[in-house]
Amino acid sequence: MMDRYLPTPSPDPSLEGATFWNWCRKYELRFQKCGACGRHRHPPVPVCRFCGSDDVLWDRAPEGAELFSYTIIHNPVTEALKAYVPYNIAVVSFPDFGVRLISNIIDLPPEKIRIGMPLRLVWQESQDGTPLPLFSGK
Repeated sequence: MMDRYLPTPSPDPSLEGATFWNWCRKYELRFQKCGACGRHRHPPVPVCRFCGSDDVLWDRAPEGAELFSYTIIHNPVTEALKAYVPYNIAVVSFPDFGVRLISNIIDLPPEKIRIGMPLRLVWQESQDGTPLPLFSGK
């Protein structure tokens, strides 16, 4: 069962990625919303893939999230991850927004994780102090 996030992730150097992480530093999970067609998108990109507009808004994520998919990692790909196995990689869905976020469920053993289960956003600071959006299944 994971109780901490894995080692600090690499930052996203794009302007859109930087904006996403700036919201996270305020403990706010936000997704891009097209100012023209109103559709949400993630990961952040400069132009709406639905209508081509570059008019961007940032909406706070809805409270309701659910597990879309996941995998359990048993074999570490690097020495840095050896202490964390087994760990999960979760695809979290926000049905009201139509977006998904790759993250982790931090408080359940692998055998308790189920597709479709409701999840609750929790924040945890990474090793460099960046607040990370993680999820609780409890």
